[in-house]
Amino acid sequence: MNCLSHGRLHSRIALVCCIVAPALFAPQFAHAQKVASYDYTDAKPAERLRPPLPDPPAVRGQLTGGVCGGILGNSLIVVSILSLDRDSYAFGDEFTFVLRVKALVTTRIPVRASVADVEPSDPALSYKWRPMGITMELSSPNHRAVLIGLLELYGSKDSPGSEIELKAGEWIELSGKARMQWTNPPRGTLQHSEEKWVVRVPLRHAQQFTAIALAHRAGSYRFDAETRQESRVCDYPGEQSSSGIPVQLTVTPKTIP
Repeated sequence: MNCLSHGRLHSRIALVCCIVAPALFAPQFAHAQKVASYDYTDAKPAERLRPPLPDPPAVRGQLTGGVCGGILGNSLIVVSILSLDRDSYAFGDEFTFVLRVKALVTTRIPVRASVADVEPSDPALSYKWRPMGITMELSSPNHRAVLIGLLELYGSKDSPGSEIELKAGEWIELSGKARMQWTNPPRGTLQHSEEKWVVRVPLRHAQQFTAIALAHRAGSYRFDAETRQESRVCDYPGEQSSSGIPVQLTVTPKTIP
């Protein structure tokens, strides 16, 4: 093979690679679609059939709390606010929302509104469940961010239908309702340098906020049927989702009838 034919061979290989390479990456976009919707607007968490007994006294020197394995540097999902029912609220108003939870890599998302929904009917069975909380963070340039709870969801691999598997690019929509209010840490809890940035309630005047949704999940919980004790299991690292495009809204002082 001379140099000219060798060069032509490389050119042909390069051309084939240019044609084939996009096809190699195509599967990650093939699942870019909405796969399900869940409406929690009227959901009422049920009472567990077998609530866990109080924890025994902690062993001296035993560590409690904390986050399992730290926080993931890269979130597995993106949570976005698709819509709010309006863009201005009086403090304390009830509001409805629609969220999008999109997977960046294959992952499982809990979709039940209470632990009771994943609890087995057989009292002799132990089980594990995993929670995920979704909050709305309100921030403004001159104030400390505040959080409003939106959803608490639960799932278990042992409870069919309580989790949904999303592949990269797939998403689900979640709708529900919450209340446009928050509580502040008691005075003296924060350092003086932070205290001055707290948004005081009751509000004295209207506040402009940028709102984003965040999802939080860390580890699982295991219910032991024999002892009726429940313990935390660090089988997943802590994770706080990244968020989509922020939404602008206004919160005004509560109106007095």
